[in-house]
This record gives sequence, C-alpha cells and structure tokens, in this order.
Amino acid sequence: MVATPIGNLEDISLRATKILLNTQVIACEDTRHTGNLIKLLGNTQPKRYISIRDFNEAQVIDKILMELENNDVALVSDAGTPLISDPGFKLVRAAKKVVPIPGPCAAITALSASGLPTNKFLFLGFLPKKWEIREEETTIIYESPMRVEKTIAEIKSRYPDAQIVLAHELTKIHEQIVKIVNCELKIVARGEYTILVYRPIDSGQSYPKEN
Repeated sequence: MVATPIGNLEDISLRATKILLNTQVIACEDTRHTGNLIKLLGNTQPKRYISIRDFNEAQVIDKILMELENNDVALVSDAGTPLISDPGFKLVRAAKKVVPIPGPCAAITALSASGLPTNKFLFLGFLPKKWEIREEETTIIYESPMRVEKTIAEIKSRYPDAQIVLAHELTKIHEQIVKIVNCELKIVARGEYTILVYRPIDSGQSYPKEN
C-alpha cells in the first residue's frame, strides 16, 4: 500500500518513490493517472497496471493474488493513502502480507491546519444516509463539489453552533482552508472537498477544557 501525493508531487516520500520505480505490477484506480505519476518520478522500467475500483474490486482480487505469488504488487489510489474512501479494502483483507508505505492523506492534512481540536476526531468519509456530528470531537467529511454547499447548509441547519472549516486543493497552488461563517461559498467544480466540523458542548467554549 503506497501513499501518493494529494496535489504537490514533492510530498511523495523517498520510500514510496523507490517502491513505485522498482515494482513491476501496480494496482491502481486510473491506470492513465498513475502511469503519468510514475513517468514524473523518472520511471525507465516497463510496468503492468491493473485497474481496481469499487465496482470491480471483487472481480480483480484473484488476478492480483495470482500476481503476488511471483511478484510484489504496489497498491495506490489516485491521490493520498489507499483505502481511505478509496478501493482496496477487500484486496488488503485477502492478501497474506501487506506492507504500508505511509504518506499524504487529505483528512489528516486538513485536520492539522484547521485550527479545530485534534485530540479526538472522527472520520466519516463520504456521508452515509444516516449521520450525526457528535460533540467535543472534530468530524472529518469528504464531499464532492456538486454536493458541498448542500452538505454545509444541512450541517449549519442541524447544528447552528457548530464550527466548520472547509479545505480544498490541499498542497496545490490554489489551496484553501477557510472557516465557514455563512453558506455563501465560492465552490470550484473540480476535486473533492474536505469538511471539518466541531461541536462544543457549551456554545461559548471553542476547545475542550484541559485536565
């Protein structure tokens, strides 16, 4: 499992670069996208790419497991850490040995720069049909540009005292990490958004009290 940059190519680790350049078989979401990344890293060796997505993961597991009998296979997502709201869970569960190569993750990147409490947090990924924002912990949500305004409006409606931070284009030129005061947002119709929400028990209390 190899984490790849969420935007800035310089965020890739030396270890991840070495693994990707020296592994012949790459399991990935978008083969063209990952192929371009490998080229940018300076690849000079032939690669074989296996597309693994939510809709076909169960069907390609056996193929990848057969590859693992003779070769290492690097699992990557289009951006960030594999399995974090991306395919790969069924494969990792079926594999005999998994080696994680840590690196960028939009949820943790946004949390660290949000100004919201980091001592306790909950990652929901893309919101399920039934959800709630619990008190005294920061909740992290992924959302598409088509739904982000609606989701923020619903959070504000259900939890008027919630503190909300919106992150977009993380590590890129137009990176934005902004506190949401109202719902008048300038949404760019590309890339996922990360929404961070914190509900203090007391509306006048911004952070948990220290013990």
